[in-house]
Amino acid sequence: MPYRRLPNTDSARLNALKMAFKRGENLSPIDKPYSQSSLHNLNQVLPRFEALLKHQKESYRAQTEKSTEYIYLYKKARNYVSHFFQVLNLAIIRGDLKKEARSFFKLNPDTQTIPAFRTESDLVRWGYIAIEGEPERILAGGNPMTNPTMAIVKVHFEKFQEAYRYQKNLQENSAKNTKLVSEYRAEVDRVILQLWNEIEASYAEIEEVTRRNLCREYGITYFFRRNEEIPENEKVSDNYRQNRVVNKDIKAKQDGVVYEELDEEMSENEAQELEMPEMTIPDQELTLEEEMVDQEFLMQEEELETEKEQSDKTEFRAEIEEVLRQIDNISNTDTVEEKPAKTKKAKKEKPLKEEKTEDSHFVQYSLF
Repeated sequence: MPYRRLPNTDSARLNALKMAFKRGENLSPIDKPYSQSSLHNLNQVLPRFEALLKHQKESYRAQTEKSTEYIYLYKKARNYVSHFFQVLNLAIIRGDLKKEARSFFKLNPDTQTIPAFRTESDLVRWGYIAIEGEPERILAGGNPMTNPTMAIVKVHFEKFQEAYRYQKNLQENSAKNTKLVSEYRAEVDRVILQLWNEIEASYAEIEEVTRRNLCREYGITYFFRRNEEIPENEKVSDNYRQNRVVNKDIKAKQDGVVYEELDEEMSENEAQELEMPEMTIPDQELTLEEEMVDQEFLMQEEELETEKEQSDKTEFRAEIEEVLRQIDNISNTDTVEEKPAKTKKAKKEKPLKEEKTEDSHFVQYSLF
């Protein structure tokens, strides 16, 4: 069975009151599904709550509209006041002013730090200090500051002060209206609850779906649970009917598919796991495994080759000697073509010993 729920927003509360008032406005007292006391409370609460929401909306709109101008004036005044203190430090660095000039602005004479303007109150405080300290410094014999002059700083600071006071008033007004709405919200909920109880009680003998449809005309809202199927004659929106999260069994029944019922002792997590589709391994993972296998084979072949190279030299001595002879023959033929005939004969007349050639070539091959 669906359940009803009180409105959770101010606009929804106002809409529920309006629907109950308009639906029973043209009905006689006997035909109204709520009592005269509820009607009296409705006539008292509805206009007051509507006026409070209107004032809250207007005050918030005025605050947001003026906030853009206020932020511009705040940044402008902050830049001028900050630049004034920066120029003061630059004049002291150049030697135009003494470092004792910082004491007129409540700053440490031995440091070059300038005030931080993190909030509007910081700007107000240091703006007053700069405006009051500059005339005192000039009376003490100092030259007036330029670029920016104190007159320009004062103009922008006063504009910011005016906007600051106006913005504070808007904020206080908006906060006041918001507080009034929040305080009156409990009374509105009480009236709505009383109305809904009496409306449902007046239609208690009517069939369930018809009763809910009649109650909806007076602003009562009903919500279906996940395991509940919405009847066809239920007056709900198509969007709610389509987008509502339904149980798998209900969805399967609507689609004409029959599923086996789950055991009662089965936990919710296990049921969710059964509802999940089967996992399939993508083709990319198989190709990656094949590449890893190929890499392993290549690594094994490289290890075998290194083992062969580092194995006992005497075991493959005959094969190595044959390869060395072939290499020697190829090198001899190359040298024969390049060198004259005399060197060729000299090489034939001076054969090398087999042991020395083998040893020398073997050493050379091993080094190579």
